[in-house]
Amino acid sequence: MAEQQGQNQTNNPRSAFRYPVAFEEFYAAGLYQMGPVRPDTVYTGDPNRPGPQQRDPVTGLWVWKASVTDPGEPNSRRRSYDILLLSETEPVPTTDELSAGLRPIVLEGLTVQPRVGGQGEFKYLTYTVRAAGYAPAPAPAVSGRGGAGSGRNQS
Repeated sequence: MAEQQGQNQTNNPRSAFRYPVAFEEFYAAGLYQMGPVRPDTVYTGDPNRPGPQQRDPVTGLWVWKASVTDPGEPNSRRRSYDILLLSETEPVPTTDELSAGLRPIVLEGLTVQPRVGGQGEFKYLTYTVRAAGYAPAPAPAVSGRGGAGSGRNQS
């Protein structure tokens, strides 16, 4: 019976449903990446011998991790977490670092999957966040010639 219940849970498309969301809606206050992108490996229990890199069971793409900080999260303990990037090649951030290891990012192909976080009686709703990659960096602002007052007829 327990085996059948476990099979139903993994075969049920609703339990693994990923909701597509717009980056600007989910991260209204922006998002900051801390550190490099790294492969998401299978846990082996031995830190000296990491397992092979995981593939996403839905898309078949390699899974990469990035640590992020969400300034829009009101609970400071839940403000930093890992996101998953799904790509055949290592995703490369498109924005410049603000300081060593910290950069603002915008993600493309964002999906969220609700899940239960916490332990014991202290459970809460959280999400597994996945993205197809980084959005292109915004174009730098073009300044006008002539500095302040340009565009005015100064006679």
